[in-house]
Amino acid sequence: MVLKFGTSGLRGLVDELVGDPSGIHLRAFVTHLQNSGRVRQGEPIFFGRDLRDSSPEIAQTCMSAAAEAGMVPVDCGALPTPALALHAGRHHAAAVMVTGSHIPADRNGIKFFRPDGEIDKSDEAAIR
Repeated sequence: MVLKFGTSGLRGLVDELVGDPSGIHLRAFVTHLQNSGRVRQGEPIFFGRDLRDSSPEIAQTCMSAAAEAGMVPVDCGALPTPALALHAGRHHAAAVMVTGSHIPADRNGIKFFRPDGEIDKSDEAAIR
């Protein structure tokens, strides 16, 4: 299985998502937001995760990539996706949720949120 965007974020097998692939996609997300003027270096980006075994590692990789891109990662810990989205929206900040939601345990995913809400298809194209 190859990492791909579905109806709700980037999804794939855990083995294909941990490490470099999650960092590469996170850097592409931040670069896209910076290039479009939606975020600037030095601004916070909020991170959350679900309780899957692989989620902390994927989230940590993403937070490190955000810091390398000049953002200030804020670890919100394990929380529901809507809570992260609401919190980020109140701060007009980008957010990233590591969650497999309803997919099988051997998979996981990353949901990306612009400061004004969830990404759309044109954002996905820029992140690929």
